[in-house]
Amino acid sequence: HASEQLSLALDVLQAQGVLDPDSPDVTRFVLAYLKDTTMHEVGHTLGLRHNFRASRWRTAQELTDPELTRSKGNSAAVMDYAPINLPMPGQRAGAPFQTTLGPYDFWAIEYGYKPLPDDSTAAKKALQDIALRSADPTQTDALAFGTDEDSALGLDPQSLVFDLGKDPVAFARTRLAIVQDLFQKQSTRTLTPLDDVTLLRRSVSYGLRDMARTSQILLRQVGGVVTRRDAPGSGRDLLDPLPSSMQREALDLLLSSYLSPQALNLPPALLRRLAPDYLDRQEGGDGRTGVPTDFSLAEQTLVLQRDVQAYLMSEALAERLLDNIDKTRDKDKQPLTVRELHRTLMDVVWSDKPLPAGTESTRRNLQRDYVNRLAASIVRSTSSRADVRAIMRQQAVKLLQQLKAEHGGDPSSTPSAHRQDCIDTLSSALQASVIRTAP
Repeated sequence: HASEQLSLALDVLQAQGVLDPDSPDVTRFVLAYLKDTTMHEVGHTLGLRHNFRASRWRTAQELTDPELTRSKGNSAAVMDYAPINLPMPGQRAGAPFQTTLGPYDFWAIEYGYKPLPDDSTAAKKALQDIALRSADPTQTDALAFGTDEDSALGLDPQSLVFDLGKDPVAFARTRLAIVQDLFQKQSTRTLTPLDDVTLLRRSVSYGLRDMARTSQILLRQVGGVVTRRDAPGSGRDLLDPLPSSMQREALDLLLSSYLSPQALNLPPALLRRLAPDYLDRQEGGDGRTGVPTDFSLAEQTLVLQRDVQAYLMSEALAERLLDNIDKTRDKDKQPLTVRELHRTLMDVVWSDKPLPAGTESTRRNLQRDYVNRLAASIVRSTSSRADVRAIMRQQAVKLLQQLKAEHGGDPSSTPSAHRQDCIDTLSSALQASVIRTAP
């Protein structure tokens, strides 16, 4: 992942005109990358675990300060998986890599290696004093900790990989703007006979994968529960649902940037230039050992959209939103609810607004995926929550009524065939016997 980030960054900075590929700046850039990676791995040899919350240390504005980030770092620890700190097009750039130790690193090493008194009681007290610094309000961000389990379980909106800065939504907006700018610049780029013929396809692929990683950061905010490892008496909640305003902000960006008809706006002229590596291509099979010859914009878009829609429509997320209401009744008067989430999602996916020319098929792909997931949740629901099942069934009934009420157009046309297919799927699901898992 770090190597891929490096390649993406080199493409972005070259496209922005910030980094000349033949200049000494490239050497300094790569050496900084190697130092960042090496410090991380040396940290492991000294006993430090990953700290995926450390990348929240800086504000978005601080990350654009070249002197601050160079001398003090982008993150509170080298033990995070931080993305390369890339600038918005036309803006000043902070240091791309973490080339100095952060406050968390010094703190953790002090706890592990500081000489202690011979007396066991005094030694225990000395270690406790070091550990309790994490409860100091002035040190909260610098010493915050979240590791592999916190990231992998999918609850915590702050213990993330490849995020940077206090505001994950602001970071996501920046990355999406960077990737879209890269796509546009590569569409007009002129290659020379000495350039690698696969350069454009590789660059676009890096951008797509960065969009996918960014979507995971945003998805984690929806229904997110901040999980803190504080000792008793810190005064902070240990399981703290993210404020609903932040959840809605992330949801809005997901819907507008990933589920919009033009989520991937790649010009046809660019698509015709995305040649594969002919020594690495593979047709058929599972696709894991090679790449297809053709580059399908529809398939790439659907892959991105499926991942987003799958999470938003999942029963696990619905159950967590229900649980969050129990935790937020006293402090959040308008929590994000399952009903609001599904109403908003359906309004976007099945909007009756005119579509931009050429995006109709892409929108039908997304709608087909929506119907498949909705039907499956009705027939094969595994949720034990009555409200989850009731809301999903209600959405299916509402959509079915909406589709049946639509008239006009050639009944033999593709849009009509698509609509009838969705009607048949929903009707069958609503009439089917429910398959329940054994207790």
